[in-house]
Amino acid sequence: MFDFLTGVVVENGPGEVVLQVNGAGYRLAVSAHTAGRLPALGNEATLHVYHLLRDDRLQFYGFLGRAERALFERLLAVSKVGPTLALALLSALEPGALASAVDNGDVSALSKVKGVGKRTAERLCVELKDRLGPTVAELPRSELRDRGAAVAAALVSLGYPRSRAADVAQAVVDESEKDASLEVLVKRALGHAGSA
Repeated sequence: MFDFLTGVVVENGPGEVVLQVNGAGYRLAVSAHTAGRLPALGNEATLHVYHLLRDDRLQFYGFLGRAERALFERLLAVSKVGPTLALALLSALEPGALASAVDNGDVSALSKVKGVGKRTAERLCVELKDRLGPTVAELPRSELRDRGAAVAAALVSLGYPRSRAADVAQAVVDESEKDASLEVLVKRALGHAGSA
């Protein structure tokens, strides 16, 4: 069982990262939060790993720290929330916004995530209310290093085609001010995508 992997970032695409570790490439599914905060390609990074064996296939999920991984695991504990949906939630909403939406019972905000219907959003609020605060408080507050990767991952989690997500994301990042938040960039990207 892996706890973390440290290696060179060789790919950082929408929703997934490849780390080269001692000559082997590990493909890990990641959230927009993680993708956007990784160092540039060719630099070393450490990702904390959650792995899942399904249908004779081993899938790795990578997170910047143990706290983000713990948040992912808490989401998985909710009935009918699998890893794909948990990553979509972590991509569409910053961890603090996700915890706030759950604690405040904001079913509308949660329902905007692809795959989260009203019932699932309500279930998240009931089963996780007052349980995410300590986990989120420990999350790193580092800035987005790769804003394009973060926006592309968020677009994919919201149902946008992976084939065009990176191009749309980069176009929006290039047109936006440097201090624009991830949520603002994603909203602009969705508007850009709708008009294309």
